[in-house]
Order: sequence, then structure tokens, then C-alpha cells
Amino acid sequence: MTIAIGVGLGDAVDAVKAVQAAVEQARAQLGGVPAQAAYITSTVDYEVTRVHAAFREALAGVPLHGVTTSLGVLTPAGVRNEGHGAVAVMLVGGAPGTAFVAASQEAEGRRAGEAAARELVRKAGGKMPRMILFNASPGEEEGMLTGIASVCPDVPCQGGSAADHAIAGQWSVFTQEGPVPAGVSLLGIFGEGRVGTALSTPYSPTGERARATRTQGRTLLTLNGQPAARVLGRWLEGAIDHQVSSGGNILAQTALRPIAVRRDVGSRTHYVTVHPAQIHADTGAVDVFALIEPEDEVCLMTGTAEGLVAEVAHLIDAALAHGNLTTRDVKGATLIFCAGCAGALGPRIDEGLRTFSRLLPGVPVLGLCTFGEQGHIPGLGNVHQDLSLSLTLFA
Repeated sequence: MTIAIGVGLGDAVDAVKAVQAAVEQARAQLGGVPAQAAYITSTVDYEVTRVHAAFREALAGVPLHGVTTSLGVLTPAGVRNEGHGAVAVMLVGGAPGTAFVAASQEAEGRRAGEAAARELVRKAGGKMPRMILFNASPGEEEGMLTGIASVCPDVPCQGGSAADHAIAGQWSVFTQEGPVPAGVSLLGIFGEGRVGTALSTPYSPTGERARATRTQGRTLLTLNGQPAARVLGRWLEGAIDHQVSSGGNILAQTALRPIAVRRDVGSRTHYVTVHPAQIHADTGAVDVFALIEPEDEVCLMTGTAEGLVAEVAHLIDAALAHGNLTTRDVKGATLIFCAGCAGALGPRIDEGLRTFSRLLPGVPVLGLCTFGEQGHIPGLGNVHQDLSLSLTLFA
């Protein structure tokens, strides 16, 4: 039996009814194929413990995995959230052994990734997954991916980080046991099913660049020996002058002009995009949403709303090419769309999402808006970055 995918969405005012509607739709799309795992998501408008309990009841015996989403649930018709919330589920169907789920709440990222990956392999009887759907709370994703790679070398991970509507820490990771504010959950795909993946960064380098000279985790202290905020302020030509002098949030000002770490992969270059978040006026430091190491080359990037809309088609083409798939092969998809990109697009995000209806008509899609994206880059391995789109196609 090959892999089968069913996706359902619910947006009733009552969370339980929303979950029941989503599960009913997803089961109908499986066509009687037994579900082996469930990838679930919800906006934080609903009480997440109630959402989780409803999924456990509606999907008795099916392991649960997922995270909360910002903005709403993404579909080929556009964003769904009428203001009171939305939930969605992707059921992975097939023979026993097609999919397994594992999670960890270890505080240190690498240990969490290792623990979850070991549990995933143990459940599979020692077999390595073909690929892993990765979801985690924001903050330790790079370490988690490193830990997973130590247990499952060369296994691609695709996913996104838990989100809420306002970066208020209201996000949750859905594990089999329940929703948790911090942790990692993995859904491993096993067997002979084919997949195609892509991680896309719809930005181009501007030519402005500097060396990271002092960093502390996800805080960029100095660039070329100068306060990072001052350098970034020069690059952005006055757009963040107030925050440089007084401190403050710069997410909106940098959504279309982020920074990136340059990584050379053979004859190719990959830019690991990083979203600057907060300036500290007293130190000139800049908080960011991805790790920058001392001596990394940091570049200013630029993009447009039109480019973000068009990037969805490029993402689909790249995932098809990666998996050597035709559009007729595709049975389902998971789309991870950065919440920062969604904010920059505003209502035009629906225009980009409708690309799925045009290029992959009838294919069920589970789509989330996230606070960080993960994907596999040949030559680099699994990376965490921001302001990106991550896609997995199942065939």
C-alpha cells in the first residue's frame, strides 16, 4: 500500500465541532485507507488543550503531531480564519509502518532533537525515515536539527516553528500527550513513498555586507566591529532611525529587507535569511530569529510583494524537480509560509496561495504560518531560517 493523504479544515465557533469537521473531511479523502499519523494545527483563538483533546477523541489511536499557526490555516483558496479560529489536520494513511511520531521537551536544543529522533527510530524498529516533518517552538531549532542529524544523518527535515498572532509566546507544539509551550515534535515518513521538498528564500542580495564580529546566540552585537544596529540603520537608509536611537521592534521594516548569512555550497551560494526583530538602543544590539555565528558574512537582502506571490510557483516547481515528480503524481502537500512574509503581503497572500489551485488542482494542502522555517539544502543539510517558504509534496 502506498501513502495516502487526506486534509480537512474546520472553523466552527466551537473548537470541538471545528475539529470534528476537519477530521471528517480528512478521513473522506483517505478513501478507507487507515491513518497512521495526524499532523494537526490550530490558531490560538481556540483553547489549545480543548483542540488537542478533541483531536485525540476523534482520532483515537492515531498519533498526533503539529504546532499552532499564525494568521489562520492556509488553503489553495486562501487563508481561512473568520476571526474566531480555525483548525486543520493532515492524515497520513497507509500500511502499518508508513509513519511514526515522536517528541521531546528537553530544554537544550541538541538533546531535544536527539531524544525525539531516537524515539522515532525506536518506534520504527530501527529503520531510518525517508524524511521528517519537523515542528518545534521558536528558539532552539538549529540545535534540534543538529541533534536529529546525529541520529538520522542525511534525512531531510521540512517544517516550521510554532506561532501565534502577535509573538506573544502563546504558541504550542502539539505532541501525542498534549500541547506544550516548548519542545519539538517529529513525524517521520517511512517506506517506499516518494517525496519532493523545497525551501525557498524570495530575496536577492543588495551588495551591502559585513562580518559578524560579536554575537550571543540570536543576538547580533557587532558587525565589522561596530554596533550592529548602527550598521543596519545605515543599510536601511533611515527606515529604522527611531529604533536605532530609542530601541524597538523592526519586524515590519525588515520583512522585505532582511539580512542573511551567506553559505557557499560548491559553485552555488545559499543565503540563510534572518529576520531582525528588536533593537536595543543602549548596546546597539539586534535580536534576530535565527543563529548568526562570529565570522559569518552577513548580507542585506531585498524583496518585493510581487516576488513573494510569484515565489509559490517557483517553490512548487522546485519540489517537483527534487522528487522527480509530475503534477499527477502528487497526492498531498504541506506548505510552511513565514508569518513575516504573510504580514508583508497582507491580503495578497491569497493570490499566492491560489497558485496551488492552478498548478496542483485538487491536491489536498495543509498550510501553516510560522515563526521560522526549516528545510533541506543539498550540501548544507537541514537548515533553519526566516522569511522563507518550505514545501513537501507526497507522491
